[in-house]
Amino acid sequence: DDDDDDDDSYSESPFASIGAAATSTTPSFDGRDPFFTGDQNSPPQWAFEGEDDAEMTNQEKDETVYATKKSFNETLEEMAEVAQSVGIMEGWTKNKRVIKGKNQKFVPWRNDDFGGDFVFDDVVEALKLYKELHGNFDDIEEDGFVVPEPVGESLSFSPFELAAMDDDGPEELNDIDGPWSESEDEDEMESKFSVVASSDWPEHLAGMKLGQIVSRIREGGLEVKHLPERKARLDEIGFDWGDPKRFVDVPFEKAMCALYAYFMVRGDTFVKADFVMPNEQPWPKALAGYELGKEVQRLRELQNFLEAYHPVKMSLLRMVDFAFFPELALPLDPNADDVNMEHLYVETFGHPLYHLSTVPLGLPERMMADGPNGPPEKLSSWYNYEYVREYYERPGALTDVADWMRDIGFHQLAHEHEQEYGKSHYRQLFLLREQLERKEITQEVWDREIDRIKDEVMSEFENWKGGYTGHQVISDGEYDYSTDEETYYYQTLEIGSNSGSQYSSVVNQPMMRSQSRDVIEEQVAEISFGDDE
Repeated sequence: DDDDDDDDSYSESPFASIGAAATSTTPSFDGRDPFFTGDQNSPPQWAFEGEDDAEMTNQEKDETVYATKKSFNETLEEMAEVAQSVGIMEGWTKNKRVIKGKNQKFVPWRNDDFGGDFVFDDVVEALKLYKELHGNFDDIEEDGFVVPEPVGESLSFSPFELAAMDDDGPEELNDIDGPWSESEDEDEMESKFSVVASSDWPEHLAGMKLGQIVSRIREGGLEVKHLPERKARLDEIGFDWGDPKRFVDVPFEKAMCALYAYFMVRGDTFVKADFVMPNEQPWPKALAGYELGKEVQRLRELQNFLEAYHPVKMSLLRMVDFAFFPELALPLDPNADDVNMEHLYVETFGHPLYHLSTVPLGLPERMMADGPNGPPEKLSSWYNYEYVREYYERPGALTDVADWMRDIGFHQLAHEHEQEYGKSHYRQLFLLREQLERKEITQEVWDREIDRIKDEVMSEFENWKGGYTGHQVISDGEYDYSTDEETYYYQTLEIGSNSGSQYSSVVNQPMMRSQSRDVIEEQVAEISFGDDE
């Protein structure tokens, strides 16, 4: 028993584990051996060893890092970077006014120009909304209407600007752009806001020059009414096409672009009627297949129309040396008679009977006093044969001015003169001779008419001879040199002050007078600059 007790006491002794540790293959520590001597990678340490290092490590982990507070501008910059990355904004001004971003729409490759990146669908939408707001299109051109910016964009701050309204940055807030200035009073702000901003219009239509677009559509500048499908879309909304006299049935802006391209490539605008814009270099792709030859032919036919209603378009055509041919030009009024070349000559150069080498005294003043007999802008309205009758007529002569005009090619003007003043004796004889040769009249009628014409010629001569005073002669077109400068001045004043029916006797007397042009020699004192030796 004593031995057993010794064994038990031995096994329970603190040093019993040392032998067990020596026989164990796995190092372990049961908390009872302060001198752990098992197989270990590091040497044993006393309990107080390394306590300072562990304490320092714990202190480093618990230390809090405090960052410097960001400034207001740095915060806005970070927010702006995020907004730009997602396309909400494009940027901002130097004073932090936001430039809002927008979705880039696809614009088809056409010759349309509605301004910016607007397409025809946008124009239809804007016209429809305009009619809903205003009821009609009466004043859209005169007002030069432009689609306003939305109120939310033009009168309010952006989220970044609202963020600037922080107590931490009152000075920076003053630098932010606003839609008004401090100098504007209440009336100016109300007027500006009513024009610039509106809550009735969508944002994607803002800035569209709708009044200008309507004007170009009505005049045929834009290719809208020329295309049936586009015309039908505007007819659906009740679009007012304006005065049909203003409309050019050629899409003028498109034709002008094609003409300019032709001019730059070929050097002229003599486009053949069957010419089609090629689909190759250096011709523009957007105009490939465009039948320019037909459009040029039509523009030449519309010459009178363009000159009367579209002077700006005429100026643009002249810039590329566009050639018109008057014989192809159609009349302004399709129901009117064809324009005679002789009448065109009169409107361009004046009546041939007015081509005088010497203008009779007082004639311009008399014409201005009487005024035109038609539209003052037409040269034919100022023609009156009575003004130049004394200049041309010869008493007892067989021919007259109608025969002269017929000889130089003005047959229509000669015929019109004969209808008003009768045929000359020569013309009557000519026509009687033709009738006699065709046996339309007998020899007796011919003889009787010859006697009648002879009597008329002698009667005119006798009447002229009986009124001859010795001073009257048939003018040869020279000036009346018997009238001095002072008399001419007062005669001109009298003519200009009287109406056409109240001319003085000075006007009604023959305009030309003859005078003796004898040279009178007068003695002139000799002038000497020194004695001749």
